[in-house]
Amino acid sequence: MAAIIHRTLHDKIFIIALICASLSLFIGTPRLAEINWTTIGTLLALMISVQLLRAMHLLDTLRDWLLVKSHDTRQMCQLFILLAFGGSMVLTNDVAILTLIPLFIALARRQQLAIAYPTTLIIMAANLGSAFTPIGNPQNLFLVTFYHVNLLTFFKLSTPLMLASLALLIALSWWLPRSPLTVTPAKSKPISHNQIGVAAGLLSFIMLGIFNLVPILLVIIGTVVVSFIINRRVFQYVDYALLLTFICFFIFVSAISHNPTITHWLRQLTQTAPSVYITGLITSQVISNVPAAILLANFTSHLPALFLGVNIGGLGSLVASLANLLALKQLLPFDDQQPLRHFLLVFTALNGLGLLILGLGGWFYLLL
Repeated sequence: MAAIIHRTLHDKIFIIALICASLSLFIGTPRLAEINWTTIGTLLALMISVQLLRAMHLLDTLRDWLLVKSHDTRQMCQLFILLAFGGSMVLTNDVAILTLIPLFIALARRQQLAIAYPTTLIIMAANLGSAFTPIGNPQNLFLVTFYHVNLLTFFKLSTPLMLASLALLIALSWWLPRSPLTVTPAKSKPISHNQIGVAAGLLSFIMLGIFNLVPILLVIIGTVVVSFIINRRVFQYVDYALLLTFICFFIFVSAISHNPTITHWLRQLTQTAPSVYITGLITSQVISNVPAAILLANFTSHLPALFLGVNIGGLGSLVASLANLLALKQLLPFDDQQPLRHFLLVFTALNGLGLLILGLGGWFYLLL
């Protein structure tokens, strides 16, 4: 317990988020009821389940399978990118990042690859792929529910963005270095069918919670109980600081959304589709796209513009998508091998390029 508290209190991202949430109290009065506890609870269950998968060595087996299927380093990275893009459509961008980033880092270290460029593309793939389905990310779930959108209407909105995103990612992936794989897969520990069954059942149960088919409280309790029975040590590796960071973000958004001046300003900025689109892009860069969608939906009926604004707006800054924080947390332990500032530079440059290309594409698409 002492180690968990120490790790949480020394988490730089959490400290920054806590300062921002504290300063927001001078702007407006937040409401705790506006914290998206479903997102917090789902994230907790996901992090516990991922740690359990690691303890079972299931992720090691998947890592070695990916290495066997790859002929060179570029193909290995492209396979990860495609898995993140497609997997996030069903398993959400959070699950894709929590699962694939640690696997890729482990492989990249064994192959002595620079991780900044390919890791950034994997993160971008998870964020962009998740925009294709209503269940891929929290902002889409919210928008579908808030605007009562049917599936046909939604996919008419998301398909052009999905195709453009896939083309962008494929183009960027061809700049990856291509060299022979230097290390063969290590001999993985045998995996029993019971372990696979438990893992599949637990993840399916969490998915039911994400789809609101099972109460999230029941999902959390079930995940905790199953994990405690199988391996109680997994709880000491859960990133509780990240949960607190998310809570701080929601407090910050709630506070500024109850400031009359900001509310009036937002109403003025959301009168037309182009203005909603630009506001969604910019707001996402500051408070991330999930809170931006929740905040702006109360002021506009221009769903296509808001959808494109907050989903394309997931590119750009580190906080543009809350899923980016998940990825950053996976990279922090390797700061001694490749400086974090180098990753942030590459991340910002690639995301900025993606934001520019897809942002202009979205703008012209709305004008059609």
